[in-house]
Amino acid sequence: MSLAMSTTETIEAELLRRRVRSLIASAPFGLLVSLVSVLVLAITLRHSTSPVILWSWATGAVLFVLYRAWQITAIEPETAELTYLSRTWRRSVRTMYASSVGWALSLPYAAIVAEGLELPLVAAVGTGVFISALLMYRAIPRAAKLHIVLLCASFIVTAWFLAGPSSLVFNLLILVYGFTLLRTFNLQEKNFVSSIVHAVERRESESTVRMLLNDYEAHSSDWLWTTSSDGLLRNVSARFGEAAGRDLGELEGLPIVSLFEEGSERDRLAYAIDHGEPIRDHVVALNAHGARRYWKLSARPREDGRISGVACDVTHTKLAEDRVRNMAHYDGLTNLANRYLFNERLRNALDLPTAARSQVALFYVDLDDFKSVNDTQGHLIGDQLLCEVGRRLEAEVRGSDLVARLGGDEFAILLEAGAGTAALIERAHRFLTVLREPYVIGEHVFRVSASIGVARGTGPDDEALELLRRADLALYAAKAKGRDSFALFEPTLDTAARQRRETELQLREAMERGQLLLHYQPILALGTDTITGYEALVRWQHPERGLLYPSEFVAIAEASGLIVPLGEWIIHQALVESASWPEHLRIGINLSPTQVGSPRLVKTIAESLAISGIAPGRVDFEITEHVVLEGSEANRSTLYKLRELGASISLDDFGTGYSSLNYLRNFPFDRIKIDRDFVTGIVSSRESQAIVKTICRLADALGMATVAEGVEEAEQLEMLRRIGCSEAQGYLIGKPASEPLAAAQSRPDASGHTNHSAPTSERASPL
Repeated sequence: MSLAMSTTETIEAELLRRRVRSLIASAPFGLLVSLVSVLVLAITLRHSTSPVILWSWATGAVLFVLYRAWQITAIEPETAELTYLSRTWRRSVRTMYASSVGWALSLPYAAIVAEGLELPLVAAVGTGVFISALLMYRAIPRAAKLHIVLLCASFIVTAWFLAGPSSLVFNLLILVYGFTLLRTFNLQEKNFVSSIVHAVERRESESTVRMLLNDYEAHSSDWLWTTSSDGLLRNVSARFGEAAGRDLGELEGLPIVSLFEEGSERDRLAYAIDHGEPIRDHVVALNAHGARRYWKLSARPREDGRISGVACDVTHTKLAEDRVRNMAHYDGLTNLANRYLFNERLRNALDLPTAARSQVALFYVDLDDFKSVNDTQGHLIGDQLLCEVGRRLEAEVRGSDLVARLGGDEFAILLEAGAGTAALIERAHRFLTVLREPYVIGEHVFRVSASIGVARGTGPDDEALELLRRADLALYAAKAKGRDSFALFEPTLDTAARQRRETELQLREAMERGQLLLHYQPILALGTDTITGYEALVRWQHPERGLLYPSEFVAIAEASGLIVPLGEWIIHQALVESASWPEHLRIGINLSPTQVGSPRLVKTIAESLAISGIAPGRVDFEITEHVVLEGSEANRSTLYKLRELGASISLDDFGTGYSSLNYLRNFPFDRIKIDRDFVTGIVSSRESQAIVKTICRLADALGMATVAEGVEEAEQLEMLRRIGCSEAQGYLIGKPASEPLAAAQSRPDASGHTNHSAPTSERASPL
């Protein structure tokens, strides 16, 4: 209730001040009209009435006008107290009442005494005084109504006195005009009061809102801001100044957009302010307190063109969002682009016109044997090595190109402005060169090579998935060449891929139709010159292509997942077939890393041993270094379980990988098989002789036997005997055959004259 009374009093006070201001504003014109009217009547009637009466009236009227002028000029509506202002206002209203009464009496007298043309002049003065009420009395409705009523009555009486009944039409017009003026004053007064009420209520509402906002600002982490219609800061709060790190005087009148860093977000803010558009949760960067900060602005334009809003510091949230966005688009280890961002950039590049699309080139980079580094040296060293690889690749590309880590040791490079084939070949050579340079990480020095597949956009129908497929095929071709190689995509690779797919499908059928068979290659004991065992090697009797060696289908089996069922078949078949051999002969069976990692391996071997009835001690499983390096703990556990079954374990192709002495110490192999690369040069190369001697002595010291692979010459065999190698196998000793006796017949006589050169496909056979 007290609030309502306070509002009513405020409205009344504002009405009073507005009425006084209106009176003062209209006074000069109104007083001038009165003064001119008095002078015109005095001059007009100077011959028609008594000079004493006329000039007494004129003098009194002029003095009255001057009094009114003094009375009005003495009022100060903006500074005067309400009590004084109200009292002065009442005096002014009474004075206006008196003025209206004076004119209502003076005009009839002037009309009665006027002669000839004097009457129209009197009528003109009366009309002016009558209409002047619209201006002089617009803020004083009671005085206006009295003025109109008195003058209407004065005109009607005068007209009736002068013209009698003939004045009826004139009097009706006077009544209509009077009624119209009264109606106009009523509407004018209603609008006047309404505007005052609305202005007061709006001002009090703004005051309340301002109080609430100030309270909000005092208890919130946000702060308020206001700009003029042209975007200049106004009424800058202390909180705003504190957040911006500037003095309030410096901020007042400053364009708000000048606080923020140049860029698209600032441009959007400036556009919204210039066009009077709402601003909602707009994040923009600025420098405050010597650091980069982010503010979030929200605002709405006001009716007067100003903009008021709220701001808050969202630096921590923005940085967190940036980190999340970075994690979604960049690799967490190397900070290179990840697969998602790479694919997005590739799609965008292929959306370009055909001419630009043909310049897009894609490099797939895969490190050779990186997992060995990871497993022997630990993930920390491996991660540092990957980071260095990423840095080297980035150093070789332009700013417009993109280097990405797709996962593991796989990288990709996207060139959006590639050149011709020769330039791509040069780039590939450059990448291989920088990657093969030594890596110094802590106290370790590593040498790592890579395989690279290259594909480029060729036409309007290129799509991201197609280009990725081509690069993958090229990478596959590069790996087929061996380490430290690259290959460009060619249409023939598509043909090769289809052939591999066909081979995979045919291999599945071959396993079902019994087209697979085993050949056995003898192993010779160099001390006794007797056969001690055979290595099982798988063959595929293809109905169209003839006898296929493992190099033609085992890699496909590995890639397609067929290696596990294929390996299980080999294990079962080799054990069953060798069970009937003499008991002094052992059977060697190759196990791939995928097989050793299979949880079914131990069970499969145990079941096959039970079915075949062969003594486990006659079974020798051959593994490569990768089996020990990849998933080493799980794989070592599997190998120990095979030892528990009674089987022996041989390390195949020793010397081709890292040949870490650590895993020779951690796992007790029964045999070490020396790779054929060292045997080939053992006669002519002192280095090869030294390496083979070292391996034999190392194995002897560890209680392990040695088997030399790939013996094809009698001189090689004799050198191995002198060095002290335990056993040997190769085409000189016997070719793989489906029957062990047939293989034994091919071994050399004492003079070592028999020589069968192994085909390339046989030398590469993993099984």
